[in-house]
Amino acid sequence: MRVIDAPYDEAVRQAATLAEVDPDALLVQDTSLPGYEDVPRWIVDGYATLFDETADQAANLGAGIDLVVVPAGVGSLAHAAVLFGRSRPDCRIVAVEPDVADCLRASLAAGAPTTVATGKTSMAGLNCGTPSHLAWPVLERGLTGAVVVDDAAAADAVVDLTALGVDSGPCGAASLAALRVLASEPARSRLGLCPDSSVVLLNTEGSHAAG
Repeated sequence: MRVIDAPYDEAVRQAATLAEVDPDALLVQDTSLPGYEDVPRWIVDGYATLFDETADQAANLGAGIDLVVVPAGVGSLAHAAVLFGRSRPDCRIVAVEPDVADCLRASLAAGAPTTVATGKTSMAGLNCGTPSHLAWPVLERGLTGAVVVDDAAAADAVVDLTALGVDSGPCGAASLAALRVLASEPARSRLGLCPDSSVVLLNTEGSHAAG
């Protein structure tokens, strides 16, 4: 293991460089770069099983899926969510990011992949500054939007999920924090959310105590 004092994007670049010069190395990374797409695509395919299982469980409950809120770093999990949403024309997909690492929000606003400077956040798994090369075209066409939340909102969501018996860390609880934004106006009306809406919140991280 090599530990570096650098943001996530730089760690990815250094790992790719190390893999290039070591014939015995295999780069396994869910963010893709030009020329490095096979492994990230396989990872997205793996993520897709989460949504197939969710759809089966929703069907068993007699519920549809109107909205999926997915924590997003480089966007590979969101990529799988969007591919799932394509099979359900009434299902909307919204990504959530830390306010200090909002590369998807910035990219959607610019209409092109955009790198942002990242800062410190408790949502370490989402602290990414550049969208995945492979994921971006799919996200641009398929995301309804991206919500940013701060550490305080994520922490409040952790507390509330814990009270409900759901083990979550800040990255996983970010989806609940984002839903609170989406459930307020004007987002609520724009999404057509109502008391009968079925919403899937992805919890991507257990508590640090559990880890």
